[in-house]
Amino acid sequence: MTSRLPFHPDDGRPRYVGPATVVFPDGREVSVTASLVLRLDPSTVENFSYDRHSTWAGSITLVQDEDGVDLFDAAPGILRMPDGRESEFMATGGSSGENGCSGLGPAPFHSA
Repeated sequence: MTSRLPFHPDDGRPRYVGPATVVFPDGREVSVTASLVLRLDPSTVENFSYDRHSTWAGSITLVQDEDGVDLFDAAPGILRMPDGRESEFMATGGSSGENGCSGLGPAPFHSA
């Protein structure tokens, strides 16, 4: 059997894969597994503005199916990491239990 390349080749970009919490605009909270990557370092973009640039992105998946929960309703939502850091994000599409996401502020999983 031939070996295949890793799903995420080491491109040097900080990543996070693990538990997180999505906080909906109405205050509901659900447990998710997040798979995130730092897209760019704000210090490398001339005239950087969090209003115009997304610094992180990835996907969020419900840990367990929950009636009436649609991750796309977190638009915008808050993604809270196990250490308490959090950042706002937009759900970008997918199913009710798995969605892409695009960060709206500093990445909650990386310190510059």
